[in-house]
Amino acid sequence: MRFMFERRRRAMAACVLALGLMSTSKLYADGLSVRAESLRLEVGGFTDDPGTSGSGLLRGAVSAKGGSGDLEYALGMRFDVLTQFGGRDFNRARGDYTENYLRWRGDDLRLTIGTQNIMWGRVDEISPIDRMSRADLTRAVLDKLPERRRAVPALRAEHFGEDYKLDAVLLPAFDDAVMPHRDSVWHPVDVRRGRIFGIGTFPALVGVRVREADNDSSGGGGLRFTREADGMDYGLSIQRVRQSQPYYKLMGGTLQAVHPYSTTVGAEFETERGGATWRMEAAWTSDVPLTTRRFGYRTAPGYDVVIGAELFPGDGETRLTLQLAAHRVMTDAAVLDRTEVYALTGEIEHPFALGRWRADLRFVAGLGTRDFYLNPRLTYTGIDQHEIFVAAHLFSGAEQTLGGFYERNDSVSVGWQASF
Repeated sequence: MRFMFERRRRAMAACVLALGLMSTSKLYADGLSVRAESLRLEVGGFTDDPGTSGSGLLRGAVSAKGGSGDLEYALGMRFDVLTQFGGRDFNRARGDYTENYLRWRGDDLRLTIGTQNIMWGRVDEISPIDRMSRADLTRAVLDKLPERRRAVPALRAEHFGEDYKLDAVLLPAFDDAVMPHRDSVWHPVDVRRGRIFGIGTFPALVGVRVREADNDSSGGGGLRFTREADGMDYGLSIQRVRQSQPYYKLMGGTLQAVHPYSTTVGAEFETERGGATWRMEAAWTSDVPLTTRRFGYRTAPGYDVVIGAELFPGDGETRLTLQLAAHRVMTDAAVLDRTEVYALTGEIEHPFALGRWRADLRFVAGLGTRDFYLNPRLTYTGIDQHEIFVAAHLFSGAEQTLGGFYERNDSVSVGWQASF
């Protein structure tokens, strides 16, 4: 079996920077903790015909953490081995950075330099305020949102008041989303059938060349204020960042990936009422990329609103999460993209057999336009720190939707994972 190992230049630069800073600060092994973070193995088969019969995943992460006085540090890396077989075969091994930083802690101030996990926002699955993090698109939506986000190179200052927090982030180097292999059935561009996720199917795109973007620039930055008030928490944020997920525009017979800058102004809210935790996010974005019917590229402002609730019906152990999401782009131009999207997302989680088993159901259902994604999962949790699971991923929908684009990718998988 032949594997291709890919390393990111920015990952190495971040690790070298962090190690250099630690050496300069004479942070030796005070309180050093080295451990394996996680390990996961999964194998699945497709029940329909996406052009291949199955796929596999091996994933793991290791880290080292320590500190001295007001200073602390972290070093970490991860590896992902993905395979696809039975047609459109590929094997790929890939290393990436996790958190590699040097942090100083004061009484009410925390300064961090290096690669960090930065996920702003409060809602699950669809967060319009989560613009800082780097998307992991290698398996589309098969994993939950936190598993689809990776660390970014950042300079971060956090000020903690008595009942508020001020968070300032600068992304000095832009690192784009982690993309699937070009032959993966989860890639957002399918040149075999001439399809682009969110746009549609066009015979002229069959066999077209796809080119990645030039990412030699900064990622932007942002400022977020959050406050804990009596009975409710709220926050305001402003970000000027590049979009981690690529958008593809047609340029001279080539689909060119672009990562446009946009300004996002967001508001968030959380409270507990009626036995449920209510969360809301709203965001206005200045430049949403669009494609005209003549394959021209343009941008327009847009807004997103997500309202969600988390509750435990009957005060039992079953956890229910529901979210209503709305997305709209404010343009009068004739475009190929969906300018209005409404969806209901959620998750039901129920432990049983004295907590040794857990049944889960994640779902996305389009409102107004047919779009379905269902992810039932049964997990055995009776072994400490280990989980053994069987899961299904089912898609259906109109052409421009998530369910429609991946409707041939219905699959069943079995796996094991451990967190240490």
